[in-house]
Amino acid sequence: MSIKIAVVGGSFVDIYIYGDEPHRCEVVEDCGGSGLNVAFALHQLGLQVFFFSNVADDHRGNFLLNKLQQLGFDTRHITTKDGETGLHISFNDKTIAVKRGVNDLDVDIDWKVVSECSFAFINTEVSKRTIENFLKNFQGKIFLDAGPRRILSDDIRSLHEDLILIGNESQCERISCDVVKMGPSGARWDELHITGDGLAHPYTTGCGDVFDAVLIFSLLKGEERRVALEKAVKISQEASKSFKSALAKAQAVKDLLEDAEAGLSTSP
Repeated sequence: MSIKIAVVGGSFVDIYIYGDEPHRCEVVEDCGGSGLNVAFALHQLGLQVFFFSNVADDHRGNFLLNKLQQLGFDTRHITTKDGETGLHISFNDKTIAVKRGVNDLDVDIDWKVVSECSFAFINTEVSKRTIENFLKNFQGKIFLDAGPRRILSDDIRSLHEDLILIGNESQCERISCDVVKMGPSGARWDELHITGDGLAHPYTTGCGDVFDAVLIFSLLKGEERRVALEKAVKISQEASKSFKSALAKAQAVKDLLEDAEAGLSTSP
């Protein structure tokens, strides 16, 4: 697909700790941030992605940029700013610490580049001022994820006409969402409800980002809401079974989607 999409979101280094005994724990270090995960997944799915974010000139920022470049991801619009690159730490799949660092600073948007895009994704990892400014100025459809921070209210809709608002059940208690992510219970879009498998899988961090990417990709392909929602639920659940980092899930999304579509085509 030659569709161009602007993604505005956070960049973090993720540290995952699995296990209960200090000398026997597994420690995984990877690039992360929901904005980055969504951008990378959409890149894997074949969209032309322009990702706008902040890192710092430190060891975490250098690690993140070097790895993304090695993976063939366009980092030209990730801005290096004074401060510290964001850090996220989880223990046995539960977030225990977040240091936002330069994600608290406004994101620099190249509006000439963004003007070439008909679609955009943004989330609350970035400053509220960045979100409001982007909604006021972008000309096209915006997918706005109300997470991970609960900093938005319903008046955000007044800033942009063509907006699809996505969030999990907790986030959507504060704001009226179009699409609600319900974990093992699936997801709903207005009155449309797609049930999940009801199971607690071991690696859920980043599954909401996979959900967003698959939903957006499917809709931009012209698929109807039910099909897009079904695929988003199924792929995000599959990703939670074996991929320990959020970026690993984003890297695998194309294969997971192709496997799911093959299964759908052979089912009676």
